[in-house]
Amino acid sequence: MAFWTSTIEPKRQFRFKVQIVGMAEGATWYAKQVTKPGVEVAEGTHKYLGHTFHFPGSVTWQDVSVTLVDPSDPDAAAEIFKILSAAGYDTPKDPGTSLETVGKRDMVAAIEGVVITQLDSSGNAQEIWTLNNPIIKTIGLGDLSYESEELSTIEITFAYDWCTFSSAQLEDDLYARGAV
Repeated sequence: MAFWTSTIEPKRQFRFKVQIVGMAEGATWYAKQVTKPGVEVAEGTHKYLGHTFHFPGSVTWQDVSVTLVDPSDPDAAAEIFKILSAAGYDTPKDPGTSLETVGKRDMVAAIEGVVITQLDSSGNAQEIWTLNNPIIKTIGLGDLSYESEELSTIEITFAYDWCTFSSAQLEDDLYARGAV
């Protein structure tokens, strides 16, 4: 017998959507896979009279990888390179004329936002993760092979400064404690 009841169902991995706001249509329907945000808390220690005490240190948010199916219209690869171009990247044509570089402010503005939403069986949001100040760290354009009929994919890795998490249960708990 399952540990959940007929009225409560656990969260499922296959119920999610990802929105990259700066892409055409927000790329919401084309996400195939995503890693949810993770946190690493650095540890500090202090030794006192033969004892070691542990203290939490700085928080580092781990990178998020998104795998997108590359549709023909809109062309996800073209949309990603539009973001890269808007962030300041210019393909070198003449070494003396390519004087611009990619900047954080421009990239964050071009991406506009990355939101990961985990859904329930009715399509309602259970968890919403918003990456704050996301930048593109890597772009992988997948492989081509005559031996496969798989869909073409693009893998994008985002680094970000911090993540905002929200859920209906968290909002209810904060409200009950008078925190909101």
